[in-house]
Amino acid sequence: MIKRQASPARVADPPPSGRARRRHNLMVPMRDGVELALDVLLPDGEGPFPTVLSRTCYDKNRHIDTPRPVLQALLGAGYAIAAQDVRGRFNSDGRWGMYFAEFDDGFDTLEWLAGQPWCDGNIGMYGVSYEASVQWFAARSGSEHLKAIVPIAATPSSMWANEPLRGGAFLAPMVQYAVDMGYRSFQSTDFGSKLWAEDRPSSMALPFADIPAAQGAQSPWIAEMLQHPTLDEFWARGDFSCWDQIRTPALHITGWWDMNLPGALDNYPGMRAGAATAEARDGQRLIIGPWPHWMNNTRQLNGVDFGDQAVIDLDGHIVEFFDRHLKGMPAEDDEDPVHVFVIGANEWWASDRWPLAEAVDRELFLSSDGHANSLLGDGGLTWEIQGDSPADEYDYDPLNPVHAFFHMSADGPVDDRIPSQRPDVLCYTTAALTKDIDVVGPVRLKLWAASSATDTDWHARLVDVHPDGAARYLCHGVLRARFRDGFTTPALLEPDRPYEYDIPMDAVGIRFGVGHRIRLEITSSWSPRYDRNTNTGADNPFQESRTVVAHQTILHDAEHPSRLIVQVVERDADHASAADQP
Repeated sequence: MIKRQASPARVADPPPSGRARRRHNLMVPMRDGVELALDVLLPDGEGPFPTVLSRTCYDKNRHIDTPRPVLQALLGAGYAIAAQDVRGRFNSDGRWGMYFAEFDDGFDTLEWLAGQPWCDGNIGMYGVSYEASVQWFAARSGSEHLKAIVPIAATPSSMWANEPLRGGAFLAPMVQYAVDMGYRSFQSTDFGSKLWAEDRPSSMALPFADIPAAQGAQSPWIAEMLQHPTLDEFWARGDFSCWDQIRTPALHITGWWDMNLPGALDNYPGMRAGAATAEARDGQRLIIGPWPHWMNNTRQLNGVDFGDQAVIDLDGHIVEFFDRHLKGMPAEDDEDPVHVFVIGANEWWASDRWPLAEAVDRELFLSSDGHANSLLGDGGLTWEIQGDSPADEYDYDPLNPVHAFFHMSADGPVDDRIPSQRPDVLCYTTAALTKDIDVVGPVRLKLWAASSATDTDWHARLVDVHPDGAARYLCHGVLRARFRDGFTTPALLEPDRPYEYDIPMDAVGIRFGVGHRIRLEITSSWSPRYDRNTNTGADNPFQESRTVVAHQTILHDAEHPSRLIVQVVERDADHASAADQP
């Protein structure tokens, strides 16, 4: 049952007076002889203490020295705080590569911590982004001392599910990230600002793998990744999807505009259904707020106000979660494991599952009179199929790609009208709504399309069109056509033959209000957010210099019912009840 409530807020007790004791650069030995640097903050008291560990590639000193209320709250609650530079970063030895050493290093660090006189053997992990993802590798390692994790903005269990690849397309800003991370500390160069400048001269370099060289930079591990354009054994080193090997309760935290939203959408249901123990399955919690990657710090994003419940006491949630699993403190009765913020309604919903049991799949069918090109075209979205609807066509030129209005992460509901004015962006829009519609859950596109090329890309974006015309971005999906049957079995296209594509588009939690319209945008590029498909069908598209203009056809007739599938929650009193704050 869905419960609508003010907010999922808890208030953490303020930290007591006194100064934490800090120990610097404790060198932790790994099984291969490499030593990793770790700092620890000890709270007041004699100890030993339950310990919360963060493993970071962004400098442990910054992690501790930057004011973080959650760390003060944890210290005040009697936790030791440990922060470690991962392998090859800052004060730690070895060579860094994205995720590839985190399984063994995570286990070895946990075992070392548990043996320290100030640690009582009960360890949790906390962190954001990369610091969140490495928690899953540590959890999969099987250490009996890891009792709970709090991954905030974690990536999905597969490196092909969002970062660095999604739908077979490469997240282009990861090139910048790789170069920045290629040394022990951040490079003091302007590589990133040059790469993503508005004129984007270097981001247009071909082949895609040459972009770092075009800026006089280097990244050995990104170069290695770009030698593996299919999901082969190389990528298994960055996979933690063996849910049945993980027995760790987790508090998953993300936001609707978090670039790593697919992580929580993958990891929460995976663990809820398949974790190794009943305790781990029952110990999963999910919070999705109206937030971007750096979350829970403002009620307004891009001029949209989400109300006074948009910012919650997340620190209180985290302390309570660790208290339960590291100290054995009892949980509150009747706590719902899922809390999601519904945009537009500007309220929190609590439920016992995700996706919501009350949500029903509804199909919005694409239609037009054959001219859906741009937001000025005649593309429509209707709840009933339009059987005689003619196809829409456009040309995709890799040398003139559609510009992405954000690169790594959207900072909220940005206005999408500028790129959607192009004729190679098809727009399908509902009529203005005459009643509110609550759409809460996963979104996917079933697309019937043909291309003159042997390989191409399909990009889809869902936007909320406000009565003033602003088109507020909600979510997106992408699929490289060769991977329509799976990432391990690429198959080129037969030119001009229609295929049905299944394109996941993350999820939304929104009330589309009266007067709003729902819009789906379809195109074949989104640069420089993703690498451009050159349309040639090369064995390794990341190494391809040649380009071909592709003539694209989107079909939406009775035999080819292209449709957007959303989850609608009917506004029925039987589906809602008043609720206390959890």
